[in-house]
Amino acid sequence: MRSLTQRTVNTLSIVAASLIATLATPLQATGADGARKLSFDVFLDDRAIGYQRFSLTPAGEALRIETQARFEVKVLRITAFSYDHRNTEVWRGGCLRSIDAFTDSNGKKSAVSGRAQGNAFVVATKDGERALGDCVATFAYWDKGILLRSQTLLNSQTGEHVPVRIAPLGAGTQRIGSRDLPVARYAIKGKGIDITLAYTPDSDEWVALDSKMEGGRTLRYRRNIGELDRATAAQPPRTGGVASGR
Repeated sequence: MRSLTQRTVNTLSIVAASLIATLATPLQATGADGARKLSFDVFLDDRAIGYQRFSLTPAGEALRIETQARFEVKVLRITAFSYDHRNTEVWRGGCLRSIDAFTDSNGKKSAVSGRAQGNAFVVATKDGERALGDCVATFAYWDKGILLRSQTLLNSQTGEHVPVRIAPLGAGTQRIGSRDLPVARYAIKGKGIDITLAYTPDSDEWVALDSKMEGGRTLRYRRNIGELDRATAAQPPRTGGVASGR
């Protein structure tokens, strides 16, 4: 069980804790508080292990993003691995302005915070502070426009500024619930990163993520189908990527 836990930890540090960035995506499928809601079921191979939920709330010219992820892997009814991640970000003008994240990965706790200061974004972890560029982005999986213009992305669990390569894989289909949806796929590659993303071709709604792990396992995210139907019905087809606001 030790190897399963370590592989899960390594993958979560890139995938699960980094689903916290969006900029100018039109709000749809909103809750009573006006926040846009995104919900994903999470699987290790075909086994359900938890969820990740997002709440995106406009605040004047800014956008406040709150996320919560909880995973639990059990063997013979005994919890072999648990994961709890919470994150709050504020975006303005297409750039990250602040981040406060807390993670409990199988009992190992960590925190990341960051603030825009002048012409830099300063990230703080237990190892100290580090100044990044003036317009930092986290892993904006649901916005192709952000991904396609990014060469480095901030990991909200570790505070690392991770180099990435992003490329289109072409059209296909994706099973969401009991339906096969037409999708466009993209790959993200980097050190310890091998991720495939799927989007609806007409509205660029993010619907799925598959991350390859050591040992042949796959961590999978699948969008809630009812929520996806409401989102695509409310959002007109896009003609290109989301503007960065810069």
